[in-house]
Amino acid sequence: MISTFNVLTSSAVQQFKTSIGRPMFRFCVIAQPIIFGLLLGMIYLEKSSVDFTLYAVLGSGLSTFWSSICFSSASDIHRERWYGTLETIYAAPAGFKWIVLGKIIGNSIWGFLSICLSVTVVTLFFDKSLVIAQPLWLGIGLSLMTASLIAIGYLFAALFTLSRNARVMMNFMEYPVYILCGILFPLEMLPKAVQVLSYAFSPTWAVKILRFAVAGGEVSQVLPYVYGLISLTLIYGLFSVVMFNRIDVKCRVDATLEVY
Repeated sequence: MISTFNVLTSSAVQQFKTSIGRPMFRFCVIAQPIIFGLLLGMIYLEKSSVDFTLYAVLGSGLSTFWSSICFSSASDIHRERWYGTLETIYAAPAGFKWIVLGKIIGNSIWGFLSICLSVTVVTLFFDKSLVIAQPLWLGIGLSLMTASLIAIGYLFAALFTLSRNARVMMNFMEYPVYILCGILFPLEMLPKAVQVLSYAFSPTWAVKILRFAVAGGEVSQVLPYVYGLISLTLIYGLFSVVMFNRIDVKCRVDATLEVY
């Protein structure tokens, strides 16, 4: 346990330091939350304080968090293969899956900081009061959301290790999630069939919890979303373990991990 924790910590710290050195990643975690925050702030400026807080403030940060997870999960595996170091990391005694998980945690820290940046910029620029009816549930929602996005990133990393089309998949998945999960506007605006599909993605459940934290209400109303988010996170984690086991078998049989 101690050695695994050390691997996770070292990998996360190293990724935290090196990720910000890439121009595209800097754009995702610094420029994007500011741009999204200003655009959404202008869209929701005349709306209710609840909608402004949820979509202009938290929505812009959550969308950036998703981008950092989506891009980092695909790009890091893609980059290691491009540099010819993927097979070296895979064969490291520390364990490939723990190194990858540490990378995702390191990028997730930047994603969480981008939420803080978005909140700060939007609040100062528009000078509009924010509404947080349940601060405790805001912390719970952000914590569960962070854990769930790490699980999604871990699953993506496993899929992208097996696939050679990481960049195509990465670009395809970013913006549809903004729409499907109600990150930038109410989910109820979408057709019923699409709303049902959206509950397969954990950000949908996270947004519901954040809305409760902002607007308030009875605790019994938010508990189903908490249970749903935790369940999906566990499912993502289980699939990740299965996929990494599949990677291990495939790499030993085909020996094509380094093939670009």
